[in-house]
Amino acid sequence: MKTSNTSINTLAILRKIILVSIFTVPFLAFLVPASLFFPFIAGKNFAFRMLVDVMFFLWIPLAYYHAEYRPKFSWVMVALTSFVAIVFIADIFGANPYRSFWSNYERMEGFVGLIHLFGYFIVTGSVLSTEKLWTRFFHTVILTSVFMIFYGLLQLGGTVTINQSSTRLDGTFGNASYLAVYMLFSVFFTALLLARHRGETFVKWIYGAIMFFQVMILYYTQSRGVLLGLAVGVAVSSVLVLLFNKKNRAIRNLALGILGALILTVSSIAIYRDSAFVKKSETLSRIASLSPSAAIHNPRFMVWNMAADGFKERPILGWGQENFNLVFNKYYDPKMWQQEQWFDRAHNIFFDWLIAGGILALLGYLSLFLAAFALIWKNEGLNTVAGETRFTRFINGFKMSLKSYFSGERAQKAVEASILSGLLVAYLINNIFVFDNLFSYILFFSLLAYLHHLHAVARPAEKQTLAKELPLAFIAVPASLIFIAVMYFMNLKPLFAGQALIVGIQTHANAFTKENLQSLKDSVGYGTFGNSEAREQIVQTAMQIKDSPIDKKLKQETFDFAREQILEQIQDTPGDARYEMFAGMLFFRYGMNGEAIAHFEQAHRDSPKKQKLAFSLVLAYINAKNFDKAYILAKEAYESDPLFGDAAKFYAIAAMYKGDEKFADDLLAKTFGTPLYYDDMLMNVYIQLKNFDKVAAVLQKKLSDGGDDPQMRLRLAAAYLEAGKNAESLVEIQKIIDTHPDFKAQGESYINQIRAGKKP
Repeated sequence: MKTSNTSINTLAILRKIILVSIFTVPFLAFLVPASLFFPFIAGKNFAFRMLVDVMFFLWIPLAYYHAEYRPKFSWVMVALTSFVAIVFIADIFGANPYRSFWSNYERMEGFVGLIHLFGYFIVTGSVLSTEKLWTRFFHTVILTSVFMIFYGLLQLGGTVTINQSSTRLDGTFGNASYLAVYMLFSVFFTALLLARHRGETFVKWIYGAIMFFQVMILYYTQSRGVLLGLAVGVAVSSVLVLLFNKKNRAIRNLALGILGALILTVSSIAIYRDSAFVKKSETLSRIASLSPSAAIHNPRFMVWNMAADGFKERPILGWGQENFNLVFNKYYDPKMWQQEQWFDRAHNIFFDWLIAGGILALLGYLSLFLAAFALIWKNEGLNTVAGETRFTRFINGFKMSLKSYFSGERAQKAVEASILSGLLVAYLINNIFVFDNLFSYILFFSLLAYLHHLHAVARPAEKQTLAKELPLAFIAVPASLIFIAVMYFMNLKPLFAGQALIVGIQTHANAFTKENLQSLKDSVGYGTFGNSEAREQIVQTAMQIKDSPIDKKLKQETFDFAREQILEQIQDTPGDARYEMFAGMLFFRYGMNGEAIAHFEQAHRDSPKKQKLAFSLVLAYINAKNFDKAYILAKEAYESDPLFGDAAKFYAIAAMYKGDEKFADDLLAKTFGTPLYYDDMLMNVYIQLKNFDKVAAVLQKKLSDGGDDPQMRLRLAAAYLEAGKNAESLVEIQKIIDTHPDFKAQGESYINQIRAGKKP
């Protein structure tokens, strides 16, 4: 049965739609919809997933009727398929399979993200079937990088806001590291096209100018890991060109010049790291601060140690994707108190995969690079010996390829291979210090798809037309039904939920309304992977409106809803200290101390070394007048790292409630240099304990240290009055009158009331 002309025309249209979808992907870098929760992440990811779903389901009939579009063998395909399978098994048997599968709005990775990247690889590697199409694709990536350069220059000039910080360019990614790795790939892709160009000289100058500005934007991201990766990657590319391109003297001289300039630059930064020039440059000073000793004391090194402990607990298949937070909580290093308290990544791709999928996932991930390097240097035309297995044929062909490179027979190919090798090395170096994001994955998987295209081998059966072909409708109808279900449940539902969440947390006329609450209810009502983040926002909203002048019925309804949702979240994710903490905070805010203690205690069990969790429990114990428990816990938190000032403060507070004021004073003096340390929380404790002499002493020292503050002096007068020292109170009020004449009428009124035996 032959395919009809109508079907042929339909398939041609499907191919064009797929190509449009593929060439649209690079432009997703500019998508930042304000209507979504985590707009820099969610917008790009939802759009990418929808495009992949479209191209994949259109590819199915195309591959059915045309053998050239079916998946073919390559070692990259083998490595990637194996890696995806390993991660899938790891996610199923992980600590939280639901979170591993779906992820959340902040990351939007998980297995759903990975399987979409895999689908993108399959379709792109099949449909971009000619070198001409791939050249156009790389040009599209470079074109989008040019647009991003202009955006970065606007940020640099102050015309466009930088989102992450005041100085580190982040483009439309909202994160400087994400922009940096995007430019890293763009630099090497531009270098690849420059090396291939055989036309007008001015075009080469255009490529060179683009590369200059790509590196410039990368430089102003101040991302040390990417800059280090770029330096090492360029060095590797240069050395490889010198090794394998022995005939083209101009190329060799260029590589030698680049290598020399790189060595000179790095050496100069190292030698003059303490110079004013280096220190004035934020980027150079950040680079100069890199050293082995600094790395050991870097917070990320502590996080890597925690990851190592987590790996030891689950070495084979790990914890499943998106579960590093459990490892971070369980093996928390108390010296991390100055840093973010809820790490969900190890900030090292190798440790991230060790945690996500154990040693098997890490080996699977590294196999992608091994296969890529092998295909980059493999001569596809040499594997022709009959009677060999596919693997043996590959190894023999690879050996022959290397021999041809060393002999200088493939000089031009050696340049291209050197550039791509440098890119992979640069990317690996970068990934030692950060984790991947959607666009680094897209560009990496695009490179893998390109290498797959170059070396894909069809099975003998695929070279023939199917003996019997089903009508197109038999393929299209079930595929369409599955497509609609996937599009709705994987993309549209969570997208709508994210939009409802944004509406819910945005106030109307500067006040929380029934419409806000209904939107929050709608958000969790969709029942998507966004529920965990929505529930956090609901709890925070309920706490924020506790003392606001809104309708009491609405306030109670919001609290009831927040309570219901956070308890459901705890049931969904048992053992997660973060949600136990949110529940404890909610109950503590609403005066439900018993419930708060129960959840704070569970959070402390889930993360026993995290001091800031212990502090909440200390306060709850004090509220319950269980001063012994508060003291023991505060002591434990303090001793975990005595350099933590807040830990000393809570320890002193617990000691005061136990009645040991001398110990508290000694501890404050040891930590802050004086027992009369000014702190709002300590002041409130002194007032609650009716220790007004201490309040007065602290305020007196604060005034003597920090000049005249009429409000603080008035507080001092009030403290003297509460301590029964009326004369001292009158003196302080008179001082305010003398220095601030506008206070005279009010001050004299206070004085008259005090002299009459009243408390103003």
